[in-house]
Amino acid sequence: MGGKSGMQRRVKALIVEDTVELAEVIQLTLERMGLEVYHETHGLKALDSYEIHEPALVLLDIALPDMMGWKVLDTIREQQRGGKFPLIIVITAYGDAANRLMGRLQGVEDYLVKPLTPDEIEHAVARALDKLQRGTQD
Repeated sequence: MGGKSGMQRRVKALIVEDTVELAEVIQLTLERMGLEVYHETHGLKALDSYEIHEPALVLLDIALPDMMGWKVLDTIREQQRGGKFPLIIVITAYGDAANRLMGRLQGVEDYLVKPLTPDEIEHAVARALDKLQRGTQD
């Protein structure tokens, strides 16, 4: 099975994180991994960016200035309507059982609790990319 025109396309990732310093660390980590990265700090802007870039991977904060990340996720799901749903990695300060359960019920790929390290980010993204490459995305 070959790629398009023999070239492998770069995986697109959208970071939705309002803490700019953390977003920069995540972006550098993902770019080092060879991903094409976009970043937004607000949910509404993230939804616009998602529609434009159609990323295969979304790293999503839950507490955003304009809406909860769960609402962003619901809106992405509604927009897909049978299309290819991106892999979601939640990045949040909310590590409590209720939010983890919400993530599981929402079908997120991974759930990372702040503070987090570049290694944690890289491992979670590598697992997601492996799933994408194997074609086991639901």
